[in-house]
Amino acid sequence: MSKCSIITAVFYGFFWVINTMAATLTKQKIINAAVHCFNREGIANIRLQHIADEAVVSVGNMTYHYRNKDAIVRAIWEQLVQKQRDLLAEFRIVPLFEDVERLLTSTFELQQTYRFFYVDTLEVMRAYPEIQDAHQQHIAWQIQQMEMAIRFNQSRGAFQAEKWENQFVYLAQEFWLLADLWMYRQCVQNSATDDFDPFRNMLWGLFRPMFTDMGAREFEQLRGLLEKNF
Repeated sequence: MSKCSIITAVFYGFFWVINTMAATLTKQKIINAAVHCFNREGIANIRLQHIADEAVVSVGNMTYHYRNKDAIVRAIWEQLVQKQRDLLAEFRIVPLFEDVERLLTSTFELQQTYRFFYVDTLEVMRAYPEIQDAHQQHIAWQIQQMEMAIRFNQSRGAFQAEKWENQFVYLAQEFWLLADLWMYRQCVQNSATDDFDPFRNMLWGLFRPMFTDMGAREFEQLRGLLEKNF
């Protein structure tokens, strides 16, 4: 290969990298703008023009990356699910009580970021059936991961043994049911949605009756480290 050909190849390679980075940044800018619009007004009230105005891009530029609003909603959901999976991937390695606390904190932060999804879950599911099917599978996976964490803590002596068949499965289901519906409930009751303590207290409250003496001591130690009022 001649020197000129090498220089040309390097130039086009560099140009491709720059274009790819710019496209990625633009797509994330559109996603961030859409999330902001949906959080503020709800999905049904937002059109492509609103998102383009928020992102300070033309509608034509936006539709180059996302063909329509459906594609944007799908991309947001995929981003949210990936973040949830990343959290649980870290959590399930050794899910001690401090890891449960980190999971609660991170889950709460995700709900603040993607507020519209938790407030308008039913609306999203009805409007986007393909998301509904995938989301049901994701929820089942989340429940499975939490059940495994509960069983791990029971095996190390922090949780009591099951008192009836599938008790841990039901406990895991209740955990995610309450977590996912918390934002909606707060909005219906016109209560604060940015206060972490009620969210934390509610979910730890599911587990506390299951603590052994060892688990209760660990929990008290965790409370002291966090310097929080449960």
